[in-house]
Amino acid sequence: MIISYNWLKEYVSIDFDVNQVSDILTNIGFPIKKIKKMISIDTDEVDYILDIEITPNRTDAMSHYGIARDLYAVLKFRGNKVLLSKPSIDNEICNSDINYFNIQIFNKCVRYTGMAIFQTKVENSPNWLVLRLKSLGIKTINNIIDITNFVFFELGIPIHVFDLDKVEGNKILIRNAEKNNIFHIKKNLTKKLDLEDSVIYDAKKPLSIRGIIPDSRSIIHINTKNIFLGIACFDFSVNRFLKQKYLLNTENSSFFESGEINPDQAIYALKRTSFLIRKVTKSKIFSNIIDLYPIPKKPLEIKLRYNKIRNILGKNISKNKIKKILSLLEIMVISENNEYLFVIVPSYRTDICREIDLIEEILRIYGINNIKISSKIKIPSPTKFFPKTEYKIQKILIEDLISYGFQEIISSTMRNIDKLSLLIDSFFKIKAIEIINPVNQKYKYMRNHLSFGMIDCIEYNYNRGKSNMKFFEIGKIYYKKNGKFFEEKKLGIIISKSNNIQDYSFFYLKGIIEHILERSGIINYTQKFSQHPLLENSISIFYNNKNLVELGKLKKIIGKNNKTFYAEIDWEYLISIIQKKNIIFSPFSIYPTSRRDLSFIVDKTLSFERINQLIKNKKDKLIKKIQIYDIYEGKNIPRSKISYTISFLFESNKKTLTNENIYSSIKKIENVLIKELNAEIRNK
Repeated sequence: MIISYNWLKEYVSIDFDVNQVSDILTNIGFPIKKIKKMISIDTDEVDYILDIEITPNRTDAMSHYGIARDLYAVLKFRGNKVLLSKPSIDNEICNSDINYFNIQIFNKCVRYTGMAIFQTKVENSPNWLVLRLKSLGIKTINNIIDITNFVFFELGIPIHVFDLDKVEGNKILIRNAEKNNIFHIKKNLTKKLDLEDSVIYDAKKPLSIRGIIPDSRSIIHINTKNIFLGIACFDFSVNRFLKQKYLLNTENSSFFESGEINPDQAIYALKRTSFLIRKVTKSKIFSNIIDLYPIPKKPLEIKLRYNKIRNILGKNISKNKIKKILSLLEIMVISENNEYLFVIVPSYRTDICREIDLIEEILRIYGINNIKISSKIKIPSPTKFFPKTEYKIQKILIEDLISYGFQEIISSTMRNIDKLSLLIDSFFKIKAIEIINPVNQKYKYMRNHLSFGMIDCIEYNYNRGKSNMKFFEIGKIYYKKNGKFFEEKKLGIIISKSNNIQDYSFFYLKGIIEHILERSGIINYTQKFSQHPLLENSISIFYNNKNLVELGKLKKIIGKNNKTFYAEIDWEYLISIIQKKNIIFSPFSIYPTSRRDLSFIVDKTLSFERINQLIKNKKDKLIKKIQIYDIYEGKNIPRSKISYTISFLFESNKKTLTNENIYSSIKKIENVLIKELNAEIRNK
């Protein structure tokens, strides 16, 4: 968002130049993208416009006063003589006995606050107001609209204003839209409201959507005499969607980026607006404030432990300094002892919910540069990275799979000969082993593939209404080849999804396999397309030229109702690799990692595996990781094509990468994709 330096100084008394203020704001979490110098043609006043990056969770700082409040806290803590001036209001204005409106809430509006002002005069704004808005690039409209815009950029709370004489029935109703209601966005532009739209109505027609988008029939104009001001507090997470849905590009487009309104600030913002309107228009007749707040927001209490602060920050900050920082941030201590504090968080700080959030605030104001970082890094014993016993390796990998939502199964090693077993026998030129004295004549052969029991488990669960399943099993298979008996241990992983769900489980399963390999210290492996009797579009993963993994989609003859994907790891080979693995430690890069996404369209017949191998063969040392971010086929993509978005992580051990370095690598990849695969690069 953009902030006027001169406007900021109206709330916090500072004698620093704009560059010093910029550095201070950057150090407390508000990085400055750029500073623009402005000279007013009318007054020759020099001002500086700061373009500040503010994270979405800091809605309290998305205003001039919000920034001033944090700037005051850090300067005061550092010992500077500064004052914080809260915008003026006049409580006498709102002590009226005029009760003009009936306001009712029929949906999930958290709070609605409103008042009427009579015998006002709509005209051009005074110079001070014009200059303030003009410094932010906001076009002035009239004195009333300009004041509501001013208060928004001052306090971060949007206020809607209606022509009171066009509000029918003296009613304000906050409810969901009615079916086929027509909303007038502009004079010649209308839209049908959706039933889920939260709309402010009078007795007959819509006045505004969520208190942000006004109906053109209710807006004020030069002949307006009486006005109504209102503040509607909703969850503003859908405002960007509303902006696109109703094709708005207004001067106040930042209304749609401001997050959630703090309902506890509504009364104050309304009083501030009415105070400025009286100052500008000399209006004298005001109604009382009508306020509906069905379930008032309870203040949040948090326990803050001193030892937790010390453990997280790595520094022992004095208790007095901690309490001073909290006080400057308007976080009130309600009780304390030698070990902890109980504090109440101000309602406008919706980003502070936990103890760790409070510790981050203390660090932010105390200054991260005041925390000394040790030149030594402690790491666990190397044996914890690569345990050597099979039991410990198995325990770690099973815990990983369970953490990804998989369930372990144990299936019978005995089964009958069926078409699946015959497929395996024929393809691998092996024979199933028959038991001489089976307990059950239906199950007299030992399994020759681990997937059979897992498929049975999938079908059993599917027939009982379950459609999305993730299982794994570690077990043995048995077969006879060239007159010899073989017994091998495998890890099978299976995923089954309903056919009516758009799904890319192959890539998810491949990601699980890659995680297992990386966890095991296996990095330099190769991947090749393979043929398998049970799998289609399958790949084999080789390590030291020996097959380690088979992965693919089970053929339709197996998964008739579900999309089922299966991977099988040669467990004994995996264990042997880990046990022989030498531990090599490399220092972490001290330079940051950068991510870039590349979107392109290729022929649907091309597999991602070919694309992946093509990119890897470039051997670009700056690329540390490649992964699929998105796959799309459908609207705006030809039927024979598919769109991939791939994320690249770039990192150097020698320097911080510049945009030119990364752009050069991405450009080379684009050229390879275009030349080798006839790809079409998509511009976002």
